[in-house]
Amino acid sequence: MSKARRWAGWFLLLCALLPFAASRHAPNVHDDVFLRGPGSLVADPEAGAADLWRADVFGTRGELTGQSGFWRPLVLLSFRAEHDLTGGAAVPFAWLGHVVNLLLHALATLALWRVLLLLDLPDAAALAAAALFAVHPVHAETVAWLSGRSDLGATALAFLGTAVLLRRPRDGRARTLDRDAVLGALLLVAALLFKESAALLLLLAVLALRWQGQPWRQAAAAPTFALVVYGILRVALFTRAIAPDAYLGPESASVRWATWLSIVPEALRLLVWPGAATPIHPVAPAVSWAQPAVPTGLVALLLMLYLCLHAWQRREPALGYGLLLVTGTLLLLAPWVRFPTGFREVAAPLYERYFYAAAAGPPIALAWLLRKRLARAPILAAAGTLAAVLLIRPAAAAAGAVWSSDEAFARAGLAAAPHSANLWNHLGVAKLEELRAQGDRAAGDQALLAFQRARALQPDLAEAEINAFIALAMLGREDEATEAAHHLLQRRPDDPAALDNVAQWHFGHQRWKEAAALFERELATGRPRPGAAAALQECQRELQAQPAPSAPPAQPAPQAPKDAGG
Repeated sequence: MSKARRWAGWFLLLCALLPFAASRHAPNVHDDVFLRGPGSLVADPEAGAADLWRADVFGTRGELTGQSGFWRPLVLLSFRAEHDLTGGAAVPFAWLGHVVNLLLHALATLALWRVLLLLDLPDAAALAAAALFAVHPVHAETVAWLSGRSDLGATALAFLGTAVLLRRPRDGRARTLDRDAVLGALLLVAALLFKESAALLLLLAVLALRWQGQPWRQAAAAPTFALVVYGILRVALFTRAIAPDAYLGPESASVRWATWLSIVPEALRLLVWPGAATPIHPVAPAVSWAQPAVPTGLVALLLMLYLCLHAWQRREPALGYGLLLVTGTLLLLAPWVRFPTGFREVAAPLYERYFYAAAAGPPIALAWLLRKRLARAPILAAAGTLAAVLLIRPAAAAAGAVWSSDEAFARAGLAAAPHSANLWNHLGVAKLEELRAQGDRAAGDQALLAFQRARALQPDLAEAEINAFIALAMLGREDEATEAAHHLLQRRPDDPAALDNVAQWHFGHQRWKEAAALFERELATGRPRPGAAAALQECQRELQAQPAPSAPPAQPAPQAPKDAGG
């Protein structure tokens, strides 16, 4: 590697790390609690590596599958490795997780740069494209949020696997199983084990290898092998199941497809400049194909397909790769199957983490358009790239702040979706943690108001009802907590979370009999919370240790009535 390219590599490393470096101090936020928190499968000491290989990404010991239908074992295994290295201590565990995310983002940036060079994009243009990708503000959700690990890992390893395969000889003389072929295939398998959507990047790897001049058979060998291995592992280890109460978007297939087309223009806008950072982009169902956004989206999609075909015909591999990253991502978001969308306010998948790989498309297209000018004046090109990075970096850093705390997450989401019961509940949880950590009763009152707002918006939201009871208990409002517990158990007699929280409340007040009865009911559901069995045993020990009640004094036997004829 030339000295200029070594300096370019260091420059790209800084571009990737600096905008989001502050995220390393962030705690677990929102879904991170379910994926990495105290009650998660990752933190469960009884869950072994075999469980992590077979589990749904949101699975628990009691229910390995049946949550989201997403199989991403390398996400869980990477979290478990971080947990073991830090002993599960909250601050070091979160810090290490964020550092790993930053390093994966840096790897994705450097691997993309290498891919573009191998696709014959001039050095200055490849550097500009990779640098703009590194500082793109749309990456904040993926890089600064631990739950973005799946997209990060999949993209970084797929780009790296593609780069390894592209460095093989182009004339077809390379052996089928040479070192690069094996390494590239393994990296592609690993990408799929981070997230199934990496299949798009495997397809693009085939096309990139073909564009580079490799024969079809050689180009397709390693990606096909990776897909076969992944398919065998998935069939052998994972049964797809989705929680019955999960929101899967509109039931009508026509509405789902129309809604997907309606988000295409907004998705393209996000890839150019995302604007204010938010964890949620509300999407209303498109109930008619005549709604303006639907034909607009169809025209935009057809235009992208035309540009991809044009790049193929012109034999412009770098441009084609960038355009297909965008177009393929749009097609991946189509409702081929129904899957949980997370928020009920989102009728079609429009989350910024879904566009992590696709965000390379616009920078690649821009760099391709300017490639000749950039090549003629490399020093000016480098200066211009640096200026662009410095201009964009503050926006990326500010976007990352949304994932700096639960409260920041919830408030940013509510700014975009003020009627989201889920987000109001999440804001309440954030304020409840403030009460727990600092004893701030005002924060507790705010939490209770947030839970009440969530229940008003969505009366059947179990989390908000349970959390409202917890808030009353933590605030010491015992009469109201008693009434809330009574209603909670009446409405949700078989809900393990409801049973566990009310049982823990009784446990804290040393009401051993009431707590034991509820822990027994929780265990009988077959889906107990971690620690329920141990808590029941403690209750039973306390009950056994209590002195037996003294016998009441003997009472005289009632007198039989006298015989009237005696």
